[in-house]
Amino acid sequence: MKGKVISIRLNLEKLTDRKIEETLSNLPTRRKSEYVRNAIIVYDNQEKLIELLKQAVLEAMEERETKQAEKKNEENGGFNDYLKSL
Repeated sequence: MKGKVISIRLNLEKLTDRKIEETLSNLPTRRKSEYVRNAIIVYDNQEKLIELLKQAVLEAMEERETKQAEKKNEENGGFNDYLKSL
């Protein structure tokens, strides 16, 4: 089975591209492809993790707002019950 070959062109005038070149040049020859594959997978998983975190935070905020509204209703309800008893 033949693997797919992907090439990249780096512009060494850009700081990010220089950092990529430095990182790749420090790797053993046979580890460069593995490193790039793993970096892509980690990046993709990071994006999914960020979305999950956003969703969890929104759900927690909604739950907190609901609890605060319920608490406020209970507090007002108690006051109203007291006034009704007078």
